[in-house]
Amino acid sequence: MKKLLFLSFFAAVMASAVAAQQPGPTPPVIEDDGVVKISTNLIQIDVTVLDKNGKVVTDLKPEDFELYENGEKQQISNFSLITRTAGGATIDSPNTGTGAQAGNVPGPITQLKRGDVRRTIAIVVDDLNLSFGSVYYTREALKKFVDQQMQPDDLVAILRTGGSVGALQQFTSDKRVLYAAIEKIRWNPFFGGNFDSLASTSQNDAEITDRFTNESDLVASGNSKQITLVHPHANADEVQASASKAAKNASSSEEAIYAQASLGAIKYIVSGMAKLPGRKALMLFSDGIAIGADADKSRTSAVFSYLQSLSDAANRSSVVVYTFDTKGLRSMSIAASDNTYEIIDGHRQQKEQWRTQEFKSSQDGLVYFAAQTGGKSLLNSDNFNAGIQRALDEQAGYYLLGYVPDGDTFDPNKRKFNKFEVKVLRPGLKVSYRSGFFSNSAGDGPKPQFTVQRQMAEVLMSPFSHSDIALTINALYADDPVSGPFIRSFLHIDAQGLTFTDTADGWKTSTFDVVAVMTGDNGALVKDIESKYTIKTRGPAYESTLKNGFVYVLVMPVKDAGLYQYRVALRDTASGKIGSGSQIVEIPNLAKQRLTVSSLAVESVTLGVWQNISQGKVGNKPGQIQVPSSLFYDTAIKEFRPGSVLRYGFEVYNAKTAGASLPQLVIQAKILQNDRVITQGNLNKFDASGQSDRKHLKVSGAIMLKDDLAAGDYVLQVSVTDTISKQVSAQLFPFQIVR
Repeated sequence: MKKLLFLSFFAAVMASAVAAQQPGPTPPVIEDDGVVKISTNLIQIDVTVLDKNGKVVTDLKPEDFELYENGEKQQISNFSLITRTAGGATIDSPNTGTGAQAGNVPGPITQLKRGDVRRTIAIVVDDLNLSFGSVYYTREALKKFVDQQMQPDDLVAILRTGGSVGALQQFTSDKRVLYAAIEKIRWNPFFGGNFDSLASTSQNDAEITDRFTNESDLVASGNSKQITLVHPHANADEVQASASKAAKNASSSEEAIYAQASLGAIKYIVSGMAKLPGRKALMLFSDGIAIGADADKSRTSAVFSYLQSLSDAANRSSVVVYTFDTKGLRSMSIAASDNTYEIIDGHRQQKEQWRTQEFKSSQDGLVYFAAQTGGKSLLNSDNFNAGIQRALDEQAGYYLLGYVPDGDTFDPNKRKFNKFEVKVLRPGLKVSYRSGFFSNSAGDGPKPQFTVQRQMAEVLMSPFSHSDIALTINALYADDPVSGPFIRSFLHIDAQGLTFTDTADGWKTSTFDVVAVMTGDNGALVKDIESKYTIKTRGPAYESTLKNGFVYVLVMPVKDAGLYQYRVALRDTASGKIGSGSQIVEIPNLAKQRLTVSSLAVESVTLGVWQNISQGKVGNKPGQIQVPSSLFYDTAIKEFRPGSVLRYGFEVYNAKTAGASLPQLVIQAKILQNDRVITQGNLNKFDASGQSDRKHLKVSGAIMLKDDLAAGDYVLQVSVTDTISKQVSAQLFPFQIVR
């Protein structure tokens, strides 16, 4: 019952949409996380200033600005320049260190901390309204963005309006997750997207009827003279215009339905982004959002009203919106794909005018949405990445202007919408800012108090770790011969963050809850485990636990292959403190019969202990030396000292055999730093003669850490070569050298 209760809370948090950010009362102080602040104490907006070359201007002073609210000039009481990055850097390769790593294994990704994020970017693909061609060009642009324009300290999510939107779970700096999201972008003919973004010009029903009647009569009479139209009391152009308008209204009404569905998904994303730090950017790729008034007035009015509400939510969440018309640069002329009867009938110019009007109308919503949030629209251009770069450059620096509002600002009876106007007195500069905000709330008042389940769900959805209790995670993939693939996670818990209670018999006890969830690349919940655990210790063991912490092991079965985000949250029952962490885990598809290596489990021993192990002196048999294992601790913490020996273990799946012979495998270990080989082990032939299950070969080995290794980050790479199939597979284990 408790498990079901937690799942219901987790699902509720994913599905709930908050209309606007509700910050508490704001003192006149600029905070790093606070960009847009709307309260009775202070109104604060972000302003971007560009020169004629499109570069951010960073040397302005308060006296260079004039700020107006509803036409009334305001006294600027707060002024600050926020600089984030110096523009978009180019990443040489989508895979970290592919030059030195066998099998193109991606390099280890360190989870970004909240203070490390320089840009938070939500890329929203409106696949409910994308044509077949637009999907292709959008996918190519996003691949180029991830390959070349994304920086290591960017927090990015690629989301679809037609997909499962677990917004916060999908923000990541791991390019593997983003590539998987791009691969999920597909054309869906059952929604609003056509095959071609430019509607084909063809005859309507009235035109077809007229043509059929005229041509039939001409053939029957043998007369070349034009026969009267089937609508004798109406002008032909009026009939055609009326029929075209009716068809257009029906099409616009259908498009408005899909537009509202897309905007609903975007509003959920925007509301979720309110929890993320700083100024955020949302890039919307769509074939257009029409808000014209010549179609179904109720539908288009609803779209425009929803756009207004969405823009206000974006402004309160500090989100700047950049929109991209994925139709690109198109000619409005009659093409080979169109029905050429219009040329014969002399309607070519009229058809081209209607097509141009419809094309421009589809851009109205994109232009409005971006302008209301201080962003820009990329229209009539095939170079999407140039528009992306412009958006990234504008995030490099912006000004925060704050002022104290008067009493009428938040009175909806006197003023529904408060309009901003910002002027820069230095000539030749362009200024971008948010249009304003609605007078629905000042945002003051107490913050809601969440239940324990809701708190845990919020923590598990966040892209950042929660550090009230220090928690280190290493999630390892392996395959069981009976139950299939699973994840075994080693959780190192800092015991100093837990509350210990004395018992009557002198023991120290502490109770905590652990919840682990696994989400797919679309943010949807795939699997979860939940447990309550009590540790009991005393004396030297208690002192050691406080000093070194302890390791908790969780095992989670996995049904399907794919790329998953594995998240764990731990809550101390007595104090309510929470710690969390996450890791990307890839589950390979063994059914493809590719050589595959499981994750690595690693243990550090001294050189003397390793010599005894290699000589068979360590074990539980009579006369052998018993050495306590630190495997769990070392695999979780991943901190080692120079001069020690790393013992590693793993499994090999899908190794080939030639006839009845044994698998022929060659194992090699390397120590890498920044893609440079520091230590290279020997090529060792694997002896599989003692293995009972040749589909799950158990392998172990060791490699020496040099005495002169400097403190820093390193990677253990173990590669396996199948000399029969010529396949290579590898795994990485990132670790730190400490002194």
